[in-house]
Amino acid sequence: MKWERTGPAACRGATGLWVTLLMLLVAFGPVEGQTGIDGLADEISGMVSDWAVPGLAVAIVQDDHVTFAQGFGVRTTGGSDPVDENTIFAAGSTSKAFTAAAVAMLADEGALHLDDPVLDHLPDFRLSDPYVTRAMRVRDLMAHNSGLLRGDRIWYSSGRSREEILHQARYQPLTHPLRATFEYNNIMWIAAGEVIEERSGMSWDRFMEERIFTPLGMSRSNTSVGPLTKMDNVASPHIELPDGGLKAVPYRNIDNAGPAGSINASALDLAQWVRLHLGDGEFEGTRLVSEEQIRESHTGQMIMRTEGSWGMIFPESDFLTYGLGWFLSEYRGLKMVSHGGNIDGMTAFVAFVPERDYGFVLLANLNGANAFISALAHRLIDRFEGGEGEDWSARMQKVWDGVLKQAEEQRRKVEEGRIEGTSPSLPLADYVGVYESPMYGEISVTQSGDGLAARFGEGFHGPLQHWHYDTFRAIWDDPSESKEFFRFELGTDGAVQTLHAEIEGPQEFVKRAEEGPDAGND
Repeated sequence: MKWERTGPAACRGATGLWVTLLMLLVAFGPVEGQTGIDGLADEISGMVSDWAVPGLAVAIVQDDHVTFAQGFGVRTTGGSDPVDENTIFAAGSTSKAFTAAAVAMLADEGALHLDDPVLDHLPDFRLSDPYVTRAMRVRDLMAHNSGLLRGDRIWYSSGRSREEILHQARYQPLTHPLRATFEYNNIMWIAAGEVIEERSGMSWDRFMEERIFTPLGMSRSNTSVGPLTKMDNVASPHIELPDGGLKAVPYRNIDNAGPAGSINASALDLAQWVRLHLGDGEFEGTRLVSEEQIRESHTGQMIMRTEGSWGMIFPESDFLTYGLGWFLSEYRGLKMVSHGGNIDGMTAFVAFVPERDYGFVLLANLNGANAFISALAHRLIDRFEGGEGEDWSARMQKVWDGVLKQAEEQRRKVEEGRIEGTSPSLPLADYVGVYESPMYGEISVTQSGDGLAARFGEGFHGPLQHWHYDTFRAIWDDPSESKEFFRFELGTDGAVQTLHAEIEGPQEFVKRAEEGPDAGND
């Protein structure tokens, strides 16, 4: 069975009868004979159950046809609404390839060149190193080679606009020289989105809608959490609780980081995106991107080391590089082009094998389900290549169990390192105030009742639990956020001078001079 589209009008004008018929067809599954498809639904269903994933949507493209599109599980744990191929999920960082494609379109039109200095298009662009500011090229914005500290708290739950985020980027320290090593960085992708706006005259969001979603018939896709409340068939994000249970959480608003990861889409919509790439930039007879630019995005720009979390996602790859919005790896002697996405409560994966003309989309409504997604992705390729391969679910479950064990051991060491019976050096009122970092902004510490509380940006607020001496642990109200340590440092005058916050490594916030005797008290 093939799920095809004849253009955006066909999808946007679909009648209720057509939608109903399509759902019925999907319920029966694909016809026999499609390569690697027979029995696939049952196998995926078993994996979803084994890994306790609330819901999953899968779409497979073979020879420019959608040969499989189906949902598994439920949209919200405890509910009964099923996931299907049209269910909306957060696509996360798979959005980056869309941004790269938009840049490629502008390059095709002569509006820019990949090797233009960023300053040619964003005159106010500044980084902490003047040389890097001048040397940064448009392609560097999309290759994770800037050498900058990741700095996600500049945008994540900060309330800052894209323009404000880029202003803060000038305070990000360099951890490596430009183009020396792979260092994942979302903020440079936000800069790429600003280049698109400057050169096209339309916002990144509008460019996505008019130049990519509409031509591909991606009628249920968008770039903001705003429309989701008015849409039907939307999956809920889920996080795993300390007791192993699952909790549905609200969508994280990351509209300010749109070019880096704010697209929401269905598996069937994203299957059309895969078809575009397998078609070398052509979709149903219409060329959207030149073959030259598409292939450039699939060409390695920055070499990566196959270790740590990257080694878990690509366990069999003899090489690993980053293109422009795509990871390039190898499995079974085949080049795989892919990108994952993780945002609170959601995991996404889009991949394709150009030389075999197939690809797939995997969308799960569970936080950090990377091991499960990796297992399923490798299993799909095994099926398409006609071999049984190994038990990827068992293999990745063992790897994941090791990750969880290591995390638990780390938590145990932290607890054992706590020194009981200690007290803060000063009365709690002396810790109250506003602490400032040029890069991250402000952390406000207040006294409420017999304890302290902190607020950082729009999304981080909660009590500070005394840990030992002048160290406190922030227990954020949002259960999806990790507990973080705050260590206060006294100056030579005996007063609190600095707050060392363990966010993205230890970061220093200096206490602002008090404005009055009651400042910060509730």
